[in-house]
Amino acid sequence: MMFTFVPLTMELVDEIDAWDYEGFVEQVGMTPYYESHSEEGKLKGPGGCEGYAALLDGKTAGLFEFIPKKASLEIGLALKPEWIGRGFGVTFVRDGIAFGLQQYEGIRSVTLTVSVENEPAVTVYKKAGFSIVREQAGEVEMEKVMN
Repeated sequence: MMFTFVPLTMELVDEIDAWDYEGFVEQVGMTPYYESHSEEGKLKGPGGCEGYAALLDGKTAGLFEFIPKKASLEIGLALKPEWIGRGFGVTFVRDGIAFGLQQYEGIRSVTLTVSVENEPAVTVYKKAGFSIVREQAGEVEMEKVMN
């Protein structure tokens, strides 16, 4: 793997929260991490997911989130703005999935949801082996079946 993954800390949450995106995403939704930390003393992301920082050469380059659902693993992900468009997307997705499969047993498929307007991300996900399952309410649901 090119990327390595470490559990989120408050310092990493603060760093990721400061990322400034242009276009489809204004910022990564880090509010659930702050709320769970203040209420429960734990870092849980949207939907109760487990979050990990993706490191590239020891520096934070992305965020990967996992929600196991029986034999499926729902993921959320964000590449640091300065790394977008530099050819790292497919590797980032594949490395994150490989890491997730090491963390959760019995996974037969990986799913994600992305804005229909975010065509570059949809293209990256297709190159990483995802297929469109459904399109509704401005979002594309995608799935990758694991062999």
